[in-house]
Amino acid sequence: MEENNQYQFQVNMKGMIELLSEHIYSSPTVFIRELLQNGMDAVTMRKGIDPDVQGQITVTFLRDKIVFQDNGIGLSQADMHQFLSVIGQSSKKGALVDKELIGKFGIGLLSCLVVSEEIEVESRSLLKGESFRWKGRADGTYTVAAMEALPEVGTRVILLAKPEWKSLFSRDEIRKNVLFYGSALPIKVVFCEGDEREEVLDGHPIWLDKDASKDALMEYGKTVFKTRFLDVFRLESDAGELQGVAYVIPNKVSFSSTKEHKIFLKRMYLCDQATNLLPEWSSFVRCIINTNALQPTASRESLMNNAVLKQTKKELSDCFKDYLKVLSMTDAKKIQQLITVHHLYIKALAAADTEIMTLFLDYLPFETNKGLLSFQDIKQYGQQLYYTPSLDDFRQLRRIAGSQNKMVINAAYSYESDLIERIKRADAQLKIDRIVPQDLLDELEEALDLSAEFKRFVERADLVLQKQFCRVAIKNFKPQDTPTLYIANEEALSNKNIKGLTATANPFASTLQHFIKDEKVLPTLCFNQGNDLIKQLVYIDDELLFEAVIQIMYIQALMLGGYTINKKEMDVFNDALYQLLIMGMSQFLPKI
Repeated sequence: MEENNQYQFQVNMKGMIELLSEHIYSSPTVFIRELLQNGMDAVTMRKGIDPDVQGQITVTFLRDKIVFQDNGIGLSQADMHQFLSVIGQSSKKGALVDKELIGKFGIGLLSCLVVSEEIEVESRSLLKGESFRWKGRADGTYTVAAMEALPEVGTRVILLAKPEWKSLFSRDEIRKNVLFYGSALPIKVVFCEGDEREEVLDGHPIWLDKDASKDALMEYGKTVFKTRFLDVFRLESDAGELQGVAYVIPNKVSFSSTKEHKIFLKRMYLCDQATNLLPEWSSFVRCIINTNALQPTASRESLMNNAVLKQTKKELSDCFKDYLKVLSMTDAKKIQQLITVHHLYIKALAAADTEIMTLFLDYLPFETNKGLLSFQDIKQYGQQLYYTPSLDDFRQLRRIAGSQNKMVINAAYSYESDLIERIKRADAQLKIDRIVPQDLLDELEEALDLSAEFKRFVERADLVLQKQFCRVAIKNFKPQDTPTLYIANEEALSNKNIKGLTATANPFASTLQHFIKDEKVLPTLCFNQGNDLIKQLVYIDDELLFEAVIQIMYIQALMLGGYTINKKEMDVFNDALYQLLIMGMSQFLPKI
């Protein structure tokens, strides 16, 4: 039989308020943002009735108390019961909220309970003409009482600082946070202390002024970010109803570095991270942005990732492209500066945009086995070019490829392989092939007829290097002063590491052994038959001396190739060097 009894969940109001007020926000200073936001929204609602009203927020300092007062629409007694006393209930829900008002979730006032045991709200309603006082406490209780009529329509919020948060109520601290959160608000903010009045904000931020000069914007960026930027350009998006400016950082920055921006929502500060808003390759700028259409999360510390955000991101990408296109035609000196400092980001953009690639490709620098060259200079080496997306492979190829008149591009950096693939599709006459160390080994000149001594040398060296899981080969290659060449692809290095673990007591050794696809694929130490040192080594009969020299040459080849040397290999190197020193010194020690 189905039971029809229904029960209602019980909510611990004190615990609920503590959870919301102390954990939903990342900083206790957020209460300043919420008070500014509520004041601004109240003024906006009043303007809907009285368009000529001049909005203002006044902050009054009274010892450990502060009073935030606005001349907005005010609250009636019913409003206080409905909107101040019900968590999640907002007076701003409806058609107007998404277009003009900042707040939405009805939980912002709770942030005040982090810094104050009690929130006191006094308000005179424009619509009702009555004045009431509401007091809410951290234990979840509140009171509402009529009071003597306030002299003006509006609302004032009175907070008494908790002992541990008195520092946040100082005038300097409040000014810092008002400027931090509300610097873009279209409202005047005035501080009052005794008879002193100070206008902190005038409601007209310069970066939203379309008529502001570039010099004025550059000076503003210097003040805000404490950096003398290389350039500045405008950002706009219809989808996100977005306006802003992007400042070009004057120094090199890495792709992984996180840049702090200033993101405003309806001219109220939201966050310092433009996650999912700016293109991934845009780390060379710091932005100040205001959006009226994008939606915040409940904590108001990030933006919701939705279809509007994605369209806005696309439109912002177009702003970056348009800036670079115009700059390339109007300021050759500045575009050269930008390429010099931020060529990695322009490469990332060029990898996704043929027009940008066409404009900038010849001027973009690439690391090659001939040094750092522009692509225009690289093309001078002929129609056949090579590239490798592996830094380890490039280190192996760099020296030997040059002796074979091969131009090899290091495409190991972000987006460079994608860019080269786009170059190949765009220019059919230019041939760019991927190259791996094994290709180079296969192309090296085969060793001349090996004498019995050379064949024996290969067998002995192979026996020594088996302990390092390395094969031996003999070739003729240039430059002749290079005695050895260590060649290993990713599979060979993987097999070497697995075999190394198998030889230890590693509990996963037997399992790892199954990941080896081909036992024969191992790194190769290629000896240069034409090198003078190798010619001498062939005739060394002393086994200790021979093994020591081979081990040292093996480690030397690893070092020259930029490979990581593990502890076992370093111990082998030290032991071989010790053996050489002892054998050398023995020639000078007296016989006993």
